[in-house]
Amino acid sequence: GILIGVILYYSFIVLNQIFDSPEVVVILIILLEIVLTGGLHLDGLADTFDGIFSYRSKKRMLEIMKDSRIGSNGALSLIIYFALKGTLLKEVVSVDGTPYFLLVMPVIARFNSVLNCGVAKYARPNGMGKDLVEETNIVSVIISFVITASFSYYFIGITGIYALLVVSVLGIYFAKLMERKIGGITGDTLGAVVEMSTIIVLLVGAING
Repeated sequence: GILIGVILYYSFIVLNQIFDSPEVVVILIILLEIVLTGGLHLDGLADTFDGIFSYRSKKRMLEIMKDSRIGSNGALSLIIYFALKGTLLKEVVSVDGTPYFLLVMPVIARFNSVLNCGVAKYARPNGMGKDLVEETNIVSVIISFVITASFSYYFIGITGIYALLVVSVLGIYFAKLMERKIGGITGDTLGAVVEMSTIIVLLVGAING
């Protein structure tokens, strides 16, 4: 998370010197983040929305989430995601021209995936997130929280703590919701929670800006 944040931060500074349009800079930053992550979390976001909003049985939801094809709910979630992210990014980083939120956003978002792993069980008998869930305990969550809180406060002050707390509360709710819906979390839901957390961090930043 820190490495991605550093790359986004300095990329913004460079792009801001090249382009006069803040819209162009924001779009390029979003595209850069997709390249850095391989779009993996976005795929999880779309798959999660396809599965959960199918309102089928737990087994069928998991099957839908594993399907490589994107459905209408997944497509709609991506449209809403990019609309919100573009708008909020422009709002947050243009307040004083200092894009510190780009440093903090991916760090807090990835903490939420650690939190999910620490408070929920894995829904499938196997999968790419199963080992991560099994190896994450309360100590790991606490250490991650302290590091994330310190990092966030250093760069964006009390707003970073507010964002972390909001993300944490909603993250726990999301994890428990997934346990009720599909029996636990999966690699897809971990990707979804990362992307949704970035929106929450930016929203808190926009409100407190």
